[in-house]
Amino acid sequence: MRKYKKILVLAMVLLFSTASENMPTIQAEAKAVTTVRKKQNISMKKLTAALKKKIAATTPDEKSGSDLKLIYPATRLSTARLPQGYTSDGTYYYYLSGLANVGTHKNDLRLTRIKYKGIGKYSTSYMTLKEFGHGTNLDCVTVDGTTWLWTGSDTYGSKTQSSSISCFTFQAGRTLKRHASISYRIPISGTKTKYASNCYPAVSADGSQLIVRFTNNGGQQFQFYDLKNGTTIKPKKCKKTVRLKSTAGVFQGFDVSGTTIYTIEGSAEKSEMRELGKLSSYSPIRVRTYNYKTGKSKVQKITGASGLSHREPEGIHVSTDGMVEIMIASHYKELYTCVNIYEVLK
Repeated sequence: MRKYKKILVLAMVLLFSTASENMPTIQAEAKAVTTVRKKQNISMKKLTAALKKKIAATTPDEKSGSDLKLIYPATRLSTARLPQGYTSDGTYYYYLSGLANVGTHKNDLRLTRIKYKGIGKYSTSYMTLKEFGHGTNLDCVTVDGTTWLWTGSDTYGSKTQSSSISCFTFQAGRTLKRHASISYRIPISGTKTKYASNCYPAVSADGSQLIVRFTNNGGQQFQFYDLKNGTTIKPKKCKKTVRLKSTAGVFQGFDVSGTTIYTIEGSAEKSEMRELGKLSSYSPIRVRTYNYKTGKSKVQKITGASGLSHREPEGIHVSTDGMVEIMIASHYKELYTCVNIYEVLK
């Protein structure tokens, strides 16, 4: 009996020793999850009237001479993480894509839908896009009363780069994994076997074309496709290819109207980048245009929204009449993510 007791004690010691060796990894994983959960927004019922007023006032009025006009003030999202892209159907809704601060992947997206009448108020209507990517660009087109959303999808490994583009309709509470039922891989024009990565779509202002933007040979490549029924393209039949230099600052989205490509770039405000020790990565907000028919280009540095916290551009939307909208993200003590929609004045 003593012999068996000694064997049992020895086994327990070995088991405890092995568990102790693995404990730091387990603790680190648990800590990471806890950190993410702490960034969740507190529920609305915990907000005081005074706090609601402060959050609602996070979009300062623009000063005289500003190059921006505030269209919709701060809207609180259903996730604390900053948004990455946006679009609007021109009639009822805005759609906002942002990194979801839940789950085990860095590339899960939360897509929030906000009614026009809800801009400036809080919204919790969303769906989840698992392993879709960074959500850098989001666009839509409405056909026969149905709005089709387009964004990048199909990430690989732990990276946030999309390897395909996907098309889907908004369905509150639904989760899509990796891609939607309609998705396309994009062959790089001029090659037979290479496919685009880090690729994102945009729909032309008139809804007739789908444009896919990706990085290639150190620059930007835009491939144009005929778009039918809001959902169908022929990936191997690229109608036009435009190559541009990379943006000087952080790329934050693009759109196309007529024969002009619009891109937006920029980082969070300089003071915040300084506090984070990333001042060298700071870049101002710039809207760039390139008319591929005339070859003319233009750069507009945005100085408006100077009193906005965080002040990071997260998307651009251009209408058929050439009106340019941009979305700038702000926050309130990092508990709430807010989006602010501006018109760019020329």
